[in-house]
Amino acid sequence: MEGVLSWLNQPLFQNSFIRVWMALAAAAGLVVVIILLLVRIKKRKERKKEKSDGKDPTTEKPSPLPVLELANLQGLGNREEQQDAFGISRLERLEEDGLLAVLCDGMGGMAEGGRIAAETVTEMVGMFPWEDNGTVPEWVRQRSSLVYQQFRGHGGTTLVAALLRGQELSFWCVGDSDLFLSREGKLYALNVRQEFKHDLVLRALEGAFPVEEAFSDPQAGALSEYIGKEDVKCDYTYMPFSLQSEDILLLCSDGVSDTLTLKQIREAMALSPQACCDKLEETILAAGKENQDNYTAIVLKYHGKGAEK
Repeated sequence: MEGVLSWLNQPLFQNSFIRVWMALAAAAGLVVVIILLLVRIKKRKERKKEKSDGKDPTTEKPSPLPVLELANLQGLGNREEQQDAFGISRLERLEEDGLLAVLCDGMGGMAEGGRIAAETVTEMVGMFPWEDNGTVPEWVRQRSSLVYQQFRGHGGTTLVAALLRGQELSFWCVGDSDLFLSREGKLYALNVRQEFKHDLVLRALEGAFPVEEAFSDPQAGALSEYIGKEDVKCDYTYMPFSLQSEDILLLCSDGVSDTLTLKQIREAMALSPQACCDKLEETILAAGKENQDNYTAIVLKYHGKGAEK
């Protein structure tokens, strides 16, 4: 043992201060460094290979979803002109003002239906934001009175407008454009169409005629309310109601809802907003209705604050 220690302690070269043990230690350290470098290079190559194969071993925190996703759809159908109109307030002002979506269906059998629809959308989006939702029904009445003065009841449009502010939804409706809510796979109609059919049903229940005749009457689908009447009744939320995370809203003209079944609408609304619009149009075109009306839709999906993928 003493011989080994004596050998390790002797100079590596003649008259050198470097001892044999120092050289051996340095060589061992160098070997360790080389081994570590080789291991690191191997792991880097394996990581690159995994990425090229579509695998990413790195677990990343999912990025948050936006509070609201939206998409829209519009088609001419088999009509000569587009008489639907829609508008959406500035999405970048969502946190400060909320978001307003408006859809109007100009009445094709009346004069200037498309123009009245477009002007109504423009004016309503232009007056937003407002401080008090209670002022909106009065605006609707004033707007309807103005259109009546211009066209004397021979021009008009429907209206469906939805306001999302925070977690609360408010809406205003006139006529037969629809507002649907999809929640946990179930479909709900939030508004009631203002058609003569409902008045006929009430008369039938009073004994005037059989209930079946209320639905078969030629005037059953005619509008009882529309913007363009001298005095219009607006259907609206007296108090906003709370949305739940992943609720989906669909505003649409009757070119969508009269062509598709409720099942088809529900299945489309189970998709992302843009995919929903694509599916709605695909199904409308597949129906091949000879007299297909203009069709317009706005889809809003509420994720709620702090939602994650």
